[in-house]
Amino acid sequence: MYLVDETGLAQYNTLKEKGFYNNIMGTSAVFSIFCDSINFNEEKMEFTYYGRQRIERRTSILIRELVTAGKLKRVPRTDNNPHGLQIVDWRTLLNKDIEQKNKTNF
Repeated sequence: MYLVDETGLAQYNTLKEKGFYNNIMGTSAVFSIFCDSINFNEEKMEFTYYGRQRIERRTSILIRELVTAGKLKRVPRTDNNPHGLQIVDWRTLLNKDIEQKNKTNF
């Protein structure tokens, strides 16, 4: 949480309250994120991230489309933030299912 402002913390807390992280641990789900592209406006220090999320559970594999956006703010470098950038005004624009496959168990 050293790399993001309160917008990232708020989203983390919302997911935590909904039991999202406990569900991951309880079902032994494996989450992977794949970056398709990042649109970055260097002048405004704004970005839009386009990617896919793969959630593999014991019986199925779910692929989701993921789009997030935010801005980068220059901050002092620290041991916890050695590059000196912080993500601010971070938000999820899209997180929707695009494919679900059932696994076959033999």
